[in-house]
Amino acid sequence: MDSAANRPGAGSSPFSRPPQPRPPAATLTAKTTAAPAARVEVPPIGTAAPPATADSAFVAQQRSGAQWFFWIAALSLVNSVIAIAGQEWRFIIGLGITQLIHEIGAQGENWGMRAGVISLAVIGFLGWVGHRAANGRKWAFVLGMVVYGIDGVIFLVIQDWIGVGFHAFALFMIFRGYQAARQLSA
Repeated sequence: MDSAANRPGAGSSPFSRPPQPRPPAATLTAKTTAAPAARVEVPPIGTAAPPATADSAFVAQQRSGAQWFFWIAALSLVNSVIAIAGQEWRFIIGLGITQLIHEIGAQGENWGMRAGVISLAVIGFLGWVGHRAANGRKWAFVLGMVVYGIDGVIFLVIQDWIGVGFHAFALFMIFRGYQAARQLSA
């Protein structure tokens, strides 16, 4: 009786790999005796500008700070659309002034469209500030931080502590972008 277990190779896994031949010793020494890589010259400390990676880190931090303006503007736009649709929920990252405008607009007759237009103007202004900040304009960072800080006072007055906390966090992140813009212009 010939069983499958007695046949040669029957006990091995179909996924096992057969032994591979080793390269000859001459090939190994030829690879290890290749010419050394070119030397990179590093200037002495204090004699050259910082490496490009430092500048690119500042550029990335500046853009990150400026992008907060875009996020705030975009989510404020979503909040405005939600308010116009008559819904009650909102994003905490949005502007308090647009929410205040929509609350006032909901109480008066024919104010809904005006509230939407005013909100779009405020959101457009914040987007413009973000665009200028992304281009490295320090004044845009300062103007945007002042406007967003004043907007945070609205949340402070109505005691929306989550909104206040988020405004503080966003202002900190925008300030880091401002610091990077200052470093890049120095």
